[in-house]
Amino acid sequence: MTDEKNMNESPATPEGEQVKGRSVFIVETTPAGVAIQTALLTDADKLIPMPAIFPDVQYAFEQIDELKRLVSQHFSQAAQLGAQMLAQDKGDPKQ
Repeated sequence: MTDEKNMNESPATPEGEQVKGRSVFIVETTPAGVAIQTALLTDADKLIPMPAIFPDVQYAFEQIDELKRLVSQHFSQAAQLGAQMLAQDKGDPKQ
């Protein structure tokens, strides 16, 4: 699952081409836990791996709060799925 959040930026790609888009958090639930990456989602809908850049403390805290919300949401979904799987296992006569 991918979630996103951010601001417009105009970084250069490795080839030196200017691109426009917004920074995003890519948040995924994996067997090991919740994985987080940052990238630039270009106006052409291309994801370019890139560190998140926070231009000021207020924006940084807003983004950190949003990231905390996304991580919490992923852990809640994983817990619900785990509870559903346990309930199914208890109802399965093969076990």
